[in-house]
Amino acid sequence: MQNKPEGPAAGDSVDSGTHQNIARTALVMDAIAAASSKGIRFTDVVKVTQLNKTVAHRCLAGLVAYGLALFDSDSARYYLGDRIFAWTAMARERFEISERVKSHLDALAEKLEDTIYFVVRRGDFAVCYGRAEGAYPIKTLTLRVGDRRPLGVGSSSLAIAAALPDNEVQRLLRDQSAEREAFRFTDAMFVSEVERARNDGYASMDGHLIPGMTGVALAVRDVRGRPVAAVSVAAISNRLEEPRRSEVVAAIREEVAAIEKQLSHLLADL
Repeated sequence: MQNKPEGPAAGDSVDSGTHQNIARTALVMDAIAAASSKGIRFTDVVKVTQLNKTVAHRCLAGLVAYGLALFDSDSARYYLGDRIFAWTAMARERFEISERVKSHLDALAEKLEDTIYFVVRRGDFAVCYGRAEGAYPIKTLTLRVGDRRPLGVGSSSLAIAAALPDNEVQRLLRDQSAEREAFRFTDAMFVSEVERARNDGYASMDGHLIPGMTGVALAVRDVRGRPVAAVSVAAISNRLEEPRRSEVVAAIREEVAAIEKQLSHLLADL
C-alpha cells in the first residue's frame, strides 16, 4: 500500500499564504520520496501533488539545482538528491531515538509476529519514527517511517492525545478539526475515542482507517510524565480480539516501560 504525500501543515495552503513556496517544495519532495528507488516521472509529480505543470517544473528544477533531487535523463525520473543523505547524516544524533528504539520494536515483533510502530509527537501531529514487521504472513503496513497524522487519528496518535491534559485535548478538538476530517475522523469521534482510550487504559482503532485492520497502542512518557511518543501493534482485526488483545496490550506495556527506563535521556530531548 502506497501512501499519498502529506499536505502542508495546519493553517497553510499550497496556493497561498506565508509558506507557499515551502508547502509546494514539501509536496514535491514527498512525491519523490514516496517513489523511493523507482524514481518518479514529471507527469506523476504533477498528478500526485496537483500542482500545475509550470509550478511543478520550476520546483523540480530548483531542487535539482541545489542537490535536493536528482534527474536521470535516461529514465526521465526524479530521485532524492545526495544533499538529503548528507543532511540525514548530520541529523543522526538528533534522531538517535529511532535507532535506539529499534531493538524494542524488533523484540515485540518477534514475540507477537505482527507489525509494530513507534511514533513521536511533533506539535499537533504524530510522526512515524520506526516500524518492525513480524512473521505473520498478512502484513498491516499502514505507516512508513516519516509519515505523519494529526493527533488522535490512528491508535498510536490516539494514545498520545488521550494522555494529554484536558485543556490540550480541548485545544486539539478546536484546532485540528480540518486535519482530522481529511481522515474521515469527526470531532465527535475524536471525543469518543479519547474517552474510550482513557477508560480502557490503552488506545485502539478498530477498522476505521482500513476496514478489517485494528491497532492498539500505549503512550510513551518522558521523566516529567508528558506523552512524547507511542508504541502500537497493528494486525488484522481477528488477531486483536480478546483474549489475545489483553495479552498484546500487556506486551506493549512491558516494552514501553523498558523504553521509558532505558531511553529516558533521549525521551527528554523529544
